[in-house]
Amino acid sequence: MPSDTPTQPSHGKEASDLGVEIITPLEVRKKSDQSDSKRSFRITSITIILVFIILASMVTGGLFLIRHLSKHPMSPGKDMAQPKPSETGILKKQEQTDTITEQGFVPSARQPAIQSAQTIDTAKLELEKETAEKELATLLKLKNEIDDKDGSFWGGEEYKAMTALSQEGDRLLMDRSFAAAAEKYTQAADNAKALIDNSGTVFQKLTEEGQKALENGDSVIAQQKFSLALKIQPSDESAQRNLERAETLDEVNRLITSGKNHEEHHRFAFAHADFQRALQLDPESKKAQNSLNRVKEKIVSEQFQKLMSDGLTAYHNGQYQLARKTLLEAKSFRPRSPEVNSALLQVDEAIRLNKIETLRQKAMSAEKAENWEQALKSYLAVLKIDPDISFAVQGKTRALEHIRITKRMGFFLEKPKVMESDPQLKNAIRLIEEAEKLEQKGPHLTARLNELNTLVDLAKTPVKVILESDNLTEIAVYKVGKLGKFTSRELSLRPGTYTVVGSRNGYQDVRLKITVKPGQTSLRVSIICNIKV
Repeated sequence: MPSDTPTQPSHGKEASDLGVEIITPLEVRKKSDQSDSKRSFRITSITIILVFIILASMVTGGLFLIRHLSKHPMSPGKDMAQPKPSETGILKKQEQTDTITEQGFVPSARQPAIQSAQTIDTAKLELEKETAEKELATLLKLKNEIDDKDGSFWGGEEYKAMTALSQEGDRLLMDRSFAAAAEKYTQAADNAKALIDNSGTVFQKLTEEGQKALENGDSVIAQQKFSLALKIQPSDESAQRNLERAETLDEVNRLITSGKNHEEHHRFAFAHADFQRALQLDPESKKAQNSLNRVKEKIVSEQFQKLMSDGLTAYHNGQYQLARKTLLEAKSFRPRSPEVNSALLQVDEAIRLNKIETLRQKAMSAEKAENWEQALKSYLAVLKIDPDISFAVQGKTRALEHIRITKRMGFFLEKPKVMESDPQLKNAIRLIEEAEKLEQKGPHLTARLNELNTLVDLAKTPVKVILESDNLTEIAVYKVGKLGKFTSRELSLRPGTYTVVGSRNGYQDVRLKITVKPGQTSLRVSIICNIKV
């Protein structure tokens, strides 16, 4: 192949752009002494004719060459090495035309035209080459992006077509068919763009196929699919997680199989352990989750039935608190079970009635012991459980009445002097009447009532009091009245404290305080004013 760089011309010669040597005409010496006008005219005529022929041939050949190149781009190597027939003929004519006579040289008019056509072809060729190189760069960038995602594994026919077009472009580029190479590279780049644009769809399809493989228990296919999907989208968390699931799938399947074997032989604890371990390895495994839920339900069913049986047994044995505790534990397994809720209602009612009966017995014992405070507490506790229980309502009223009478009775027994007052004596008498109406009077209350009766009787029984004076002193007794002057006066006074006052004109008054004690037979008192003022 000729070099793109022109060679240095040899002496007397000049190299053309097409590698054809052009003979440089030598200078013809002028023969001033032998000029011939006819010869000169002939040479001039022949030269004009030849120039016209050459120009016509050049125009015709140029038009034919341009039309041919537009349909068949020229390969520089071949076209330059082997000139086309039309060009060869032109060159031969040029050589013939350029060699004229010994007398002189007439330059050919075709040489500048050929050089101009060659310049146009070279510029076009360079433009086509630059275009092909740009398309190749674009293709390589796209192809690298695809190859980084292992597109050869998921690209399918589009990747094969892109590769074939790329290889065809490389061949055309080597043959210097730049326009055709650029076209192939463009087509290959279009395929590459389609692959990149379709990568999302391919990713989705790969993940779906991987998911299906996971569901079918095929760990190999699942790993392949998710690995390829991650080549397309390396940061996708779902695909990464599913790849990890695929890597543990065989162990998960083994554990599930082992768990089912334990389950069939009613070894639910072992089955539960296997299913739970499988779910720990793959928290998204529906098989592991369903198996674990199933064996849990069986365990719950067994435990529930046992607790129900134990609870009802305790209930029938009168162990109500134990029965309630056991049934509540059973309810924790099945909160909405009608069976356990009904049993709990029965137990709660039994506990309620048992507690009421216990309180009733306690109240009755307190009444017998005349511990009315304790009896009242028991009745109030019963009414807190059920405010409509009649025995508790009546017991509460009875206890309150006993407590009131007992307290009032204690007051008079501890302070009998208060009965010296007529109102308090009346209160004491009324209290005795109320106490005697009580239905349940224990020994203690009866004794205190008798004691109060005695005190009241004493408080009501008058004592004979004899007042003596000098018949000159005016006598008055508080709470009794003015008695006047006398030497002796007998009064009947109830037990109590009395004040006797004596007064006389010209004498100092005398004031005496006398106490009439219950049960006294008589009392003698002398009061005389004998100190002069």
